Amino acid sequence: MNLKDFFLIISTIAAIASPVIGIHSILKGDFHPQRMTRLLIFLISLLFVGTLFAQNDKNGIYIAGTQLFGSAIIFILSLKRGIGGKSRMDLVVFIMAMFSLVIWQTTSNPVLGLTMSIVTDLIAFFPTLIKTWKLPHTEEWKFYMSDVLASTFNILSIKNYSYGSLIFPIYIFLINSTSVLMINLRKRYLKKQCLTGEINKAP
Repeated sequence: MNLKDFFLIISTIAAIASPVIGIHSILKGDFHPQRMTRLLIFLISLLFVGTLFAQNDKNGIYIAGTQLFGSAIIFILSLKRGIGGKSRMDLVVFIMAMFSLVIWQTTSNPVLGLTMSIVTDLIAFFPTLIKTWKLPHTEEWKFYMSDVLASTFNILSIKNYSYGSLIFPIYIFLINSTSVLMINLRKRYLKKQCLTGEINKAP
């Protein structure tokens, strides 16, 4: 086994760990996923696996495949234990995501299709970013951290670097790193504000 194959194994393990952490946190009541994001990510994951399979991308499909399985379970759990999904913003996001998805699925350009799939995913993730900013205590940073590790080792496992092989794991790394930072920094900030408020109210 060479080093690239070893990195791919680590990437796959981390990718599998992500939905396991998410599902466990939801069942514990620590994680309340945004429903619209989870619906769209499930649909996107389903189509993305098909795209990577058609392109014979043996690296990216490991992450995408495990995310598809995990996204299906998390979406189902979000129906009862999640937050949002019915606001005007959610409706706008859904329409934008569907429009982007149509471009992705109808273009004959593989690079444009791959790019639009990521644009669609980013649009879908927008409600979660808003929720994370407002309610960081409803998110689980370890869930996103697993995907940071998975994408990092996936990048290291790639044998021939190209736009097609790099763009998806780099996107996964960036969006999940942003989530981890936002959750932890916002929790600290809000906790500090709460403590400051309590001190100011003290006689």
